[in-house]
Amino acid sequence: MRKTFWVIIMAMVVPAVACAQQAPWVEVFGGYAYGLVRGYADDQLVPGSGPAAFGSFGSKGWIGSAAFNATKLLGVVGDVSDLDTDLTSHGVTLTMHAHTYLIGPRIYYRTERWEVFAHVMIGEAHASAGVSSPEMITPGGFVATKIAAAAGGGMDYTIYRRGLHFNRSGQELAARIVQVDWLMTNFADGHQNNFRISTGLVFRF
Repeated sequence: MRKTFWVIIMAMVVPAVACAQQAPWVEVFGGYAYGLVRGYADDQLVPGSGPAAFGSFGSKGWIGSAAFNATKLLGVVGDVSDLDTDLTSHGVTLTMHAHTYLIGPRIYYRTERWEVFAHVMIGEAHASAGVSSPEMITPGGFVATKIAAAAGGGMDYTIYRRGLHFNRSGQELAARIVQVDWLMTNFADGHQNNFRISTGLVFRF
């Protein structure tokens, strides 16, 4: 599956880079991410706890992405994020680290200062989770890599520009006001419908 995944990546990225266009070649984003994680805890993760032990909880971390633009309206984006959780509920402590690696097409609507975009991505999520409580003799948890998918969009505002507007010789700095993604993962023999909100800075060149 991994070999097929990387073949798809190359098939999408190469035409995007090769195609002539009047938009920034590359848009690099980095910033803060907050996740609303839903549906991880069940009887397999916390034996005997029931499905509501950790029904949903917050997770925080970072996000980074690089978008390669084929035209002013169409590009391909690769997305990496890390979300970490450390919380206690009903006497049970959950520690989790989750990384996602995603890629997919992105569409844009651009004005002089604003950029609005939407994307759909697919890839992998790697997570390690540990669960402990005073009643548990042996702490539980899992380490797994599963398929993941995301769909969402966001809004940027250009705060600095050098060179011609949307010219390949120019550079831009923008603030990502918000990016919101539905993030689907498949851990603990089930799927999780998570949400990820992020903000930060975008460098275009």
